[in-house]
Amino acid sequence: MGYGLLAISWILFGTLHSVTASLWFKHWVITIIGLPKSYYRLAYTGFSLITFLPVLFTLRAAPIDPLFTNWDGSLWVGGLLISAGVLIGLLSFKQYDLAEFIGWPVRHQSAADGSFRQDGLLRLVRHPLYLGILLILIGLLIYQPNWKHLLFDLLAFAYLRIGIHFEEQKLIREFGSQYIQYRQRVPMLIPTF
Repeated sequence: MGYGLLAISWILFGTLHSVTASLWFKHWVITIIGLPKSYYRLAYTGFSLITFLPVLFTLRAAPIDPLFTNWDGSLWVGGLLISAGVLIGLLSFKQYDLAEFIGWPVRHQSAADGSFRQDGLLRLVRHPLYLGILLILIGLLIYQPNWKHLLFDLLAFAYLRIGIHFEEQKLIREFGSQYIQYRQRVPMLIPTF
């Protein structure tokens, strides 16, 4: 049952996160509920964090059944991938204004310059933060190869791939041919040097 709860919690989180990230839901919250536009990103970030907690709780509660009987995991390979993922994640945040990313301090929509960035890691992959997350997840699975980490990783990979699709559709609407050309030139997750 622990694996089932983990899967259900991921599906619920993914559904809620995708719905609240959509433009129609944002429009609904702003117009019907009356939340000021400048507060939406902050509310969205807080809601996302709160709704991810059940995923973490069900991961922690899931049984630890090893994938292999005679495998202790690989400290070096797993640790290297985790370290690379953390480094890429930290470098990814240099591409963005972290306060703007989480919605704090609350700014008016006109405060963002609206420019399309293609520098730093964004020259190598379109989604460097997701690449960092994926490396961390793969590293954890190699370090501790068990069924709950495998299930967690598969669900996270599926969710990130779906999220990338919707995020890119939003970027195409926002930046048009500029993003389409960028998408044709720069790989999604795996850099080609």
